Amino acid sequence: AIRCAAALRDAAQQIGVASAQGVHVGEIEMRGQPVGLTARVTMQLATHAGRGDILASRLVAELAIGSGLHFIDAGRISLDELGEPLPVVKATSEQHLEPACRPKPKAMEPAALTARESEVVSLIADGMSNAAIAAELKLSEHTVKRHVANILLKLDLPSRAAAAAFSARHAGPDGP
Repeated sequence: AIRCAAALRDAAQQIGVASAQGVHVGEIEMRGQPVGLTARVTMQLATHAGRGDILASRLVAELAIGSGLHFIDAGRISLDELGEPLPVVKATSEQHLEPACRPKPKAMEPAALTARESEVVSLIADGMSNAAIAAELKLSEHTVKRHVANILLKLDLPSRAAAAAFSARHAGPDGP
């Protein structure tokens, strides 16, 4: 996604058009225009990016470790739908002498999750699909998908597998 954003930026510059891009990862729904939290976060990142910049969530940089891409810390920005500022990085074409963005251990706290999200993460750890979780909790599959996305965002996790591992590490007598 970063390389695609860089190619778009470079193509725009060749025809004299200024652009700014945002990159984030997560689930989106496509029915016409992109919808969902990931799409909205990406669009807001683009609005915060400077002319010719590619602004990305730190999660993107962490997932890109070893890819040869380079990032510099760009602080944190407040976004409409997130309870706390989002750590962001700026993609750069050259490596700087300061340390590259590396995953920072984040104290993942089960307390950050709502009771329903805790139920959902426990069921993910049990290997259940969104459809099975929806049936178990008598929710719509879309609602479960939203809970999963919120869990991944709140705990700064890249996947359902990471959420299952989180659940296993934090499980007490009553679950996470």
